[in-house]
Amino acid sequence: MTTNGKPGTGSACAKLILFGEHVVLYGRPAISLPIPALTVSASAGHRDGPLRIESELFGDGDGDRSVATPARLAVTAVCGRLGVAEDGIRVKVDSGIPPGRGFGSSAASAAAIAESVAALFGTRLSADTMFEVIQESEMFAHGRASGVDARTVVGSGGPLWFQDGEVRPLSVGGDAEPAVLVVADTGVAGSTRDAVETVRKRLAALGRAGDTLLDRARVLTESAAADLAGGGFTEMGGKMTETQGILAGLGVSCPEIDTLVAAALDSGALGAKLSGGGLGGCVVALAGDPVAASVLRERLVRAGARSCVEVGLSPVRA
Repeated sequence: MTTNGKPGTGSACAKLILFGEHVVLYGRPAISLPIPALTVSASAGHRDGPLRIESELFGDGDGDRSVATPARLAVTAVCGRLGVAEDGIRVKVDSGIPPGRGFGSSAASAAAIAESVAALFGTRLSADTMFEVIQESEMFAHGRASGVDARTVVGSGGPLWFQDGEVRPLSVGGDAEPAVLVVADTGVAGSTRDAVETVRKRLAALGRAGDTLLDRARVLTESAAADLAGGGFTEMGGKMTETQGILAGLGVSCPEIDTLVAAALDSGALGAKLSGGGLGGCVVALAGDPVAASVLRERLVRAGARSCVEVGLSPVRA
């Protein structure tokens, strides 16, 4: 396979998990959606010498090819499928997605890298192939990956239902002014690998009580999907807060998360919870309208949030 000498480009956006963190690894469902305000881009070109990756996120450079990183694995996976050598390729990655915050930074970066390398060789990866490439990178980055991040990256752009590897788009209903999710960064980087291990140990210790928590999380997620479809945002907010209690019981909350959740609820949020792996990362709070979201955003920053972004829940038909 040859190229026309032009650089290849790729991009992807962050994601958040609305419901189903951790429990999705145990067969229960999850709901995720993209965060268009946070993006990563990649540019691939030719060079003399071995593969070079320039990224503040991964810091790879002209590394020993025996040293694996998520970025390098994404390039290797694409080149293997295209039947081309990775030597002679330079990839530059620019990310606006903070790592370790539950935003799917590694998955989005892998997607942008894969798209740019494929474009360098004049082709475009199918959605299924893109998922496979991202998932290979994710398994290295986190040790165990449900596939939620990868599927959200290659999804339709709206909320997605994920369970046991199957994914489908979800509808968002309601005739009133769109609700808004305010996503607040605690400023603490969490480790998904550590959080997954924490939950595994906690569930083992809880025994049947742990199964009860998993099943309650499933019921909340199923009901929340119906709330989304019907525009029942007040009801969904209550389920978010209850889910936070379950995640805290599984050991993945932390003082910074607890502080922002409490601040959000005290400021009139319909609900609030951590999003992603936990042990740091971000908190997502639900506001009933854009005006309430603006107030909530200000209060969260006062309470210690490093930054906030908003994600609108405008009506959409799946």
